[in-house]
Amino acid sequence: MAGSLIVGDWVEIRSAEEILGTLDERGTLESLPFMPEMLPFIGRRFQVFKRATKTCDTISKQGFRRVRDTVMLEGLRCDGSSHGGCQAGCLLFWKESWLRRVPAGTNVEFASAHAKGAGNQLDLVYHELAARVKRVVQAESGDEPTYMCLITEMKKASLPMAWWDIRHYAADVTCGNRTLKEVVRTLLLDIFNWAQKKRGGVGFPYMEPGLLKKTPVANLNLQPGDLVRIKKPDDIMKTLDGDGKTRGLRFDVGMFRYCEGEYRVVTRAYRLIDQKTGKMIHMTEQAPCIMLDGVLCHADYQKLCPRTEYLFWREAWLEKVS
Repeated sequence: MAGSLIVGDWVEIRSAEEILGTLDERGTLESLPFMPEMLPFIGRRFQVFKRATKTCDTISKQGFRRVRDTVMLEGLRCDGSSHGGCQAGCLLFWKESWLRRVPAGTNVEFASAHAKGAGNQLDLVYHELAARVKRVVQAESGDEPTYMCLITEMKKASLPMAWWDIRHYAADVTCGNRTLKEVVRTLLLDIFNWAQKKRGGVGFPYMEPGLLKKTPVANLNLQPGDLVRIKKPDDIMKTLDGDGKTRGLRFDVGMFRYCEGEYRVVTRAYRLIDQKTGKMIHMTEQAPCIMLDGVLCHADYQKLCPRTEYLFWREAWLEKVS
């Protein structure tokens, strides 16, 4: 592909034959898997939402990782249908080799004849691709399967990024992920927090640790479509333990931006894949993770990571709007 894709570009997802030709026997390209949940989008056209310039290391918790030749497309999230019904709703990562840039002025509503393929030949190749990527989605190990997905493999599909390397910020601006103003603000905050750490001070934003040993259970029985208001920070702090958690779920400083806002419930999640082990985490009826429409990780304090994941909320942090 001539030139890297940037935010706003239109692309066409290549044919099954072309994608199959890029994959190894594990259904991966440079360790990034092409997942079964991506199959329905073959041959269709979408707009680039973000360029994956980097990612948080959510597996070993060792800073950030550099990602290459990968983008996320507008509105395309994993539905978990081939991963045990995982409800995390992660954005799908697409290698540029799986995409074809749509020339400016082209009608973006219609896929090219090349992408559509030809009759039974495409069907056979499509099924071959589907068989390969479905074969390695899970491995039986003990009582429960171990799943492989874009997120569990992200560390293998990325490279270490030194803490002092700020080139990724320049990439964020040039590809359209962020504005120059956002990057400058983040750089200044990085410098401030580095200086505070060196002198033994507290960073920004600062969040007081909770005081509870046993955190509350709140059962609002929230369902998709319900309107809720996120509580004030002070009220949420009263539900946290010394690790900043309620019923095992951490409240992060990046969630402050949404406090006191009103949002619709998207999902009452009970099943999430553990990104480190690949095992399914099953939550109880009393302690689901609530996901809210438009309430996504903005990564203000995570080096502007572009993953844009749903934030998880406990019902104790919310109140139902009648």
